[in-house]
Amino acid sequence: MRLSGKTVVITGASSGIGRAAALEFARRGAKVVIAARRGELLDEVARACRERGVECTTIVADVSVRKDCKRLIESAGRFDILVNNAGFAVFDAIEKANPEDLEQMMKTNYFGAVWCTQAALPAMLARGEGTIVNVASIAGLMGYAGMGGYCATKFAMIGFTEALRDEVLGRGVRVATVCPGTTDTNFFVTAERGKMPGASRLILAIKPERAAKAICNSAEDGRYRRILPFTAAVYMRLKEISPRIAHLLMRRVSALLE
Repeated sequence: MRLSGKTVVITGASSGIGRAAALEFARRGAKVVIAARRGELLDEVARACRERGVECTTIVADVSVRKDCKRLIESAGRFDILVNNAGFAVFDAIEKANPEDLEQMMKTNYFGAVWCTQAALPAMLARGEGTIVNVASIAGLMGYAGMGGYCATKFAMIGFTEALRDEVLGRGVRVATVCPGTTDTNFFVTAERGKMPGASRLILAIKPERAAKAICNSAEDGRYRRILPFTAAVYMRLKEISPRIAHLLMRRVSALLE
């Protein structure tokens, strides 16, 4: 599917991967509907999208609130692609994690995607066409010490996506997942809050534009899953073949982050 002339709804589009995705969709000629909580930042992204010659609509919405998800989808009108990208993280050991942080991460990262999907899916199925791209993480493929609450939300996202893909198979709706590793945005810095001082020298972050291209490519071809960067994809393959070795290596890396 070529993106030119299509309409895409992107959650969490005010910064980071969501912002980069909005600009990449615009560059490929798609009409963009962007949503996030921060209206001023959304307006900046919208201006950048319009400079690329496409229509862009902003909708202020908090996907952790179910009625906001419903309002967002209804306000967007007819669209072809839904990108469930909104999310945040607070990294803490499970024994020390704040219950409110755990609950809010699950509401935003997981239930936000579920509620937006449930609101969008009936119209897609009725037309017999549409694409849903869920932005998960390599943290949804492997648990990492100190990130348990966040990992849980992304594991849930991947399980939800796999089930949804099978449910709509043969009904005209495509479902894809993008699983980025650490991205060069404020996301990781905000999440780790100075608790992982070794991270900057051990973790090679990818640019958000690279993740954005993967999202757009998934919207075009409906490919089941993209893991990036390539080294992360190889490591996840190792985890499938030998989970004990993969976790042993990761525990050693995690120790160096402290």
